[in-house]
Amino acid sequence: MSFRWKLFGAFAITALLAAGGAYFLTTRGVSDRFASFREENRQLAAQEFAAALAQIWESTQSWEHLKSLFATTAVIVRERTVIYQRSAFGQFTVVDPSYTVVGCAMEEMIGVCLADDPQFRTVVDRYGIPILANGVRVGTVVPLDIAELTPLEEDFLASIRQAALIAGGVALFAAALLAVILVVQLSRPLRRLILATARIAKGDLAYRVNIRTRDEIGRLGRAFNEMTAALETSEKARQNLLTDVAHELRTPLSVVRGNLEGMIDGVFPLTPEGLAPVYDQTLQLGELVEDLRTLTLAEAGHLQLVREPTDIGELARTVAEAVRSVATEDGVVITVNAEPGLRANVDPRRIRQVLGNLLDNALRYSPPGGTIMVTVSRADSEVVTSVRDEGPGVPPHDLPHVFERFYQGDKSRTGEGTGLGLAIARELIQAYGGQIWAANDGGAVFTFALPILEPDPPEI
Repeated sequence: MSFRWKLFGAFAITALLAAGGAYFLTTRGVSDRFASFREENRQLAAQEFAAALAQIWESTQSWEHLKSLFATTAVIVRERTVIYQRSAFGQFTVVDPSYTVVGCAMEEMIGVCLADDPQFRTVVDRYGIPILANGVRVGTVVPLDIAELTPLEEDFLASIRQAALIAGGVALFAAALLAVILVVQLSRPLRRLILATARIAKGDLAYRVNIRTRDEIGRLGRAFNEMTAALETSEKARQNLLTDVAHELRTPLSVVRGNLEGMIDGVFPLTPEGLAPVYDQTLQLGELVEDLRTLTLAEAGHLQLVREPTDIGELARTVAEAVRSVATEDGVVITVNAEPGLRANVDPRRIRQVLGNLLDNALRYSPPGGTIMVTVSRADSEVVTSVRDEGPGVPPHDLPHVFERFYQGDKSRTGEGTGLGLAIARELIQAYGGQIWAANDGGAVFTFALPILEPDPPEI
């Protein structure tokens, strides 16, 4: 059974139970209240009848006139037809102080003494209305429990049941109509989500669900679209990675293959000088594979990180000294300006790798005679390290993408390397709870910030 029919069935059963319960409670409540009303009305009529009989007794000092009084009939005529006829006072019985019946709609009961009937005496004593003449009890009016309803009373109760039935039917129809509307409103977006899921499963990652509501279904649709967008982005990244890796591997492999084919064909001599380019390309392939491995582990959160208190300024000086000879050959000066005692809880080997990538990037784009300035300072609760070169800078449209792997921006800033250094730097810095960014200020400025490790308080 589909969700739509299950939901409609649930609404229908609920509506039926509600309408049936309302009908039952309404008719039952009205019937009980009407019975209480009849009882109260009978008691009031009995009191009035007792007061009238007291006046008759005071006038006649006997009950001789009760027979003619009870012979009076009440008649209900409908459409010239008598539909109801009975004694006008048939709901009462009058007894004297000795429990002898002196007035009753049933003539055969007149004169019968019921003093020996304990049940009747109990009814008289509990429900009887005394007839007092000059302060003396001369008789008792006993209200009788008349189960038979008059036609007017039956019509009244029938009209109540009919009105409750009509109201229940209208409520049931309204509930059914509302159920249809709600089922359609709930099932239609779910059907769209099912269709979208099927299209996504077939590879159509560009498909989106049209969201028209702001309720839970709408939030589900937005979450689905966000998930689909993430999947599309991930798929594009995967395809771009495969394309970029294939592109990066093609050049060194082509060089290796061309040189080896030339040596096999005798075009190139099999000498150390001839093998040197092949060896250089294998080294580049090794670097590419290692960088890909590092980046993949970092992005997956599986890169093993060893944390220890590390002086970032000393680490920057060490890395600068390691590349100073290369910078001197290129005519580039490296200066380090670091505040002392700024430490972070990081793996010095990984931060050295980040600094090495940033310095290598700066050396690649610094003009001869230029200066690379490395600065380590404190900003609030962070250690901020920046590497500034005097090269052409990063084009503004490339700044948001420079940390993407294999990103190729302005050709003036391309060079050797695997194209993964900045991407690895970003992943490593983020793994330690820091952040990294790029800007232009007379050249390219690459900056990363790490949570500072406060010094231990002095012992007292």
